[in-house]
Amino acid sequence: MLRGVDLSVAQGEVVVIIGGSGSGKTSLLRCINLLNTPSSGSIVIDSETLFDVDRNGTDRAGLKSAQINRIRAQTGMVFQQFNLFPHMTALQNVMEAPVTVKRQNKQDVEKQARELLGQMGLEQHVDKRPAQLSGGQQQRVAIARALAMEPKVMLFDEPTSALDPELVGEVLKAMVALARSGMTMVVVTHELGFALEIADRVIFIDQGLIAADGPPQQVLLHPEHLRLKQFVGRFHETADLLRPFLEGKARHHELRSME
Repeated sequence: MLRGVDLSVAQGEVVVIIGGSGSGKTSLLRCINLLNTPSSGSIVIDSETLFDVDRNGTDRAGLKSAQINRIRAQTGMVFQQFNLFPHMTALQNVMEAPVTVKRQNKQDVEKQARELLGQMGLEQHVDKRPAQLSGGQQQRVAIARALAMEPKVMLFDEPTSALDPELVGEVLKAMVALARSGMTMVVVTHELGFALEIADRVIFIDQGLIAADGPPQQVLLHPEHLRLKQFVGRFHETADLLRPFLEGKARHHELRSME
């Protein structure tokens, strides 16, 4: 349960949300586009009010469903599970919403869809169905599908958690490229290395509250909050355990190269 969360994200900013299981991070993400409906509070996207309900339950926005759907369409969402249509090709999955929901010209949409899939490194897979793609490829199709609706902000809910470890990197690489293109992004993830590299801000949620909010170097490398110290401590411990192995591997590669 979220409790008094107050969060603003600037245009072009990449905000990473971290926290333990059940802390409220996914609930916060889903509230942004009303997949979860808050009991009270307000949600504003690009100066347009999507939701505004006071503590007495009074709707101060008074929006009709068509208005709500139009504003919600400004957010793209990528989930843990890929949720692709199994009977459609990658290209058809990306084209479906712009053609069906926005009623855009099919030829124009196909051109855009091919470009988006190309940006995701999937030029050779446009005619394959989800079952013919790896998990990492399916998740990149899901990202392209969300981008096809031309959102103003992209929301990612632990997009790599359902992937095998060797496939995580290709999805994170696509997300890094998207962030560097200037897309506004809010990302729930346990990939703290990714957060350190690409986030403008890292937010730590604990028991429904924002317990820390700041630059990644501050939040991840110099945590002040006790629960945050415990949370990121596991990350640092893992890094410390891997460092001798990685250094040894690098040294081994160096010796092989010298031979």
